[in-house]
Amino acid sequence: MKLTRERITKVLKSVNYPGFNRDIISFGLVKDIMVEDSKVTLSVVLPKPDKKLQSTLEEEIRKAIFAIPGVEDISMKIGSRPQKQIATNDNEKSKLPSIKYYIAVASGKGGVGKSTIATNLSLAISKKRNKVGLMDADIWGPSAPLMMGISEKPRATANDKIIPIEKFGLKVMSIGFLVNEEDAVIWRGPMVHGAIKQFVEDVEWSGTDYLVIDLPPGTGDAQLSLAQTAPISGGVIVTTPQDVALVDVRRGILMFNKLNIPILGIVENMSYLDMPDVDKNIDIFGRGGGRRMAERFEVPFLGEIPLDPRIRIGGDNGTPIVESDPQSTAAKAFSKIADRILESIEN
Repeated sequence: MKLTRERITKVLKSVNYPGFNRDIISFGLVKDIMVEDSKVTLSVVLPKPDKKLQSTLEEEIRKAIFAIPGVEDISMKIGSRPQKQIATNDNEKSKLPSIKYYIAVASGKGGVGKSTIATNLSLAISKKRNKVGLMDADIWGPSAPLMMGISEKPRATANDKIIPIEKFGLKVMSIGFLVNEEDAVIWRGPMVHGAIKQFVEDVEWSGTDYLVIDLPPGTGDAQLSLAQTAPISGGVIVTTPQDVALVDVRRGILMFNKLNIPILGIVENMSYLDMPDVDKNIDIFGRGGGRRMAERFEVPFLGEIPLDPRIRIGGDNGTPIVESDPQSTAAKAFSKIADRILESIEN
């Protein structure tokens, strides 16, 4: 059988990224595959520098490719994607805060409860780790002020850094703190990029190790700006079970792949109606669609969040359910999802 680029690609789909049930091809890590006679040339770009990971992957890749009949030589280059450096001159260091983990929460379409997931997820993480922040980057529809019950305006430090508002142990920043509720935010590309960049670099995030970022729905300027500004540890995609929402999950997956952002997994929101006094829950929107999409695209399925009126009430009243009713089924589901995300990014 002739040695081809397609054949090499197919074989590399059997090599999983360590710690994930997902291969390095679907993660978008393998670049520039070339075949010349019996020699294979390729490069691998890791999300961040890691000598142990690099050594493990190089060994697995060589083993997989040399198992192909006809391969006699491999030329492989393994490195990591450049860390974001924002500087105004050669002597100025990056303005990025010393945040360890950036967790982006996204959705292919609006109306799936993405902001509810991001808010409760950040609170669930804060129950397990210290130094957690929530950045509401949904420029056109900021929800953090309402969901977190925050009405005060942020102050600034002496060196013009914006001080995030603290609530329930979280540091919170939102465009909603800076504009009036009656004002419509009508921004396009350059202004969106500037706002995202400012929220990362010019907010006093010092002392924050985990930053959950609530992105606008869709795949536009805000997502691209964030990827260009900060080294995202991974992305979470929120969907609901019905087909009309699942169609857009694919867009979210492709977006993260193109931006070289690892996909931490899919969360299915409003998965079923929680009926504590009845033996069987009600699947209003057709439960299980998120899990099927995760299996189809070979990404982790993080869990299901039930349809519970207390989630809506908590968001409207400024006390999310993870804070107001930590023993509820929904709060426990958020806690398990937080565990899975922390395990992925920390390992």
